[in-house]
Amino acid sequence: MRAILIAVALSLAVAVSAEELTVPEVIAAHRAGAPVEGILRLVREASSVAVLAASDLERLHAAGVPEAVIEAMAARHALPSPTPTPTGSKPDDARLEDVVRLEKAGLSEKLVCEQIRRSGLLYALSANDIVFLKEHNVPEIVIAMLIGTGAPPTPTPMSPAVLEPVSAAAPTPLPTVTPAVALVFEPLVQMTGAFRKAQTGRLVLTAENLEWSDVRDPTRVGRIPTSSFKAVWLSTTQRNQGSPLVELRVRSAGGDDLTFRDVDGLDGIGSRVEALYRAIRERFPQVVLPEKPAR
Repeated sequence: MRAILIAVALSLAVAVSAEELTVPEVIAAHRAGAPVEGILRLVREASSVAVLAASDLERLHAAGVPEAVIEAMAARHALPSPTPTPTGSKPDDARLEDVVRLEKAGLSEKLVCEQIRRSGLLYALSANDIVFLKEHNVPEIVIAMLIGTGAPPTPTPMSPAVLEPVSAAAPTPLPTVTPAVALVFEPLVQMTGAFRKAQTGRLVLTAENLEWSDVRDPTRVGRIPTSSFKAVWLSTTQRNQGSPLVELRVRSAGGDDLTFRDVDGLDGIGSRVEALYRAIRERFPQVVLPEKPAR
């Protein structure tokens, strides 16, 4: 019986070679017991493969589809024929043109970030690199992911700073790496109060402050000086059902204990707070604690 199911699954390769290969068809072939090489041939010979959204990746992983098959499906869109990058500015790091091609191929933010993470490449974005990425509409979360890969930042000429008197009671400022631009993370949820009241809004990380604005009233901005950071860490909570919940915790000298998570964090998404964590780790490594294991 198993042999019959496998034969039926592999026969789909001929049937779909002239039409788009969909995620349900790949899952059906895997569940029928088709070998990995047979499904890979199905992916290669299909006239086209459906673009993978974040929900499609979750369905494929949940169904146990091998990683090699998922990567092969993503590759059909990840690197299209090597056409020149649209006219405009050129990056100092030529590898960023590949990142732009990934974005223009229609891949989700989550998949682009995963491709960057799996590549193991290190980036040191210059101001010109960031301008290039913004001109090509690369999302802030992807730029933050590139910055957080760990390469030393490219020195950027800074305008002379104006020194202001600091009172004796003020905390000693922590040594930081001044970013060329502020980084924006949205939408995020901030948990406040003993009852963990959820507020949706926008978080901006600058060299001086962590700024939060509520989506209901963007004119009201709360600021915590980065010089007051005492500890920052990622907390992963393993739930009975569904994916783990990933949250970013910030503790400051002023007594503020803040918790942030992705607006869709209850669905297992944590890419925005993870990118924020990497950005803080890059600029303020002395206050970052190791990621706490799932509990």
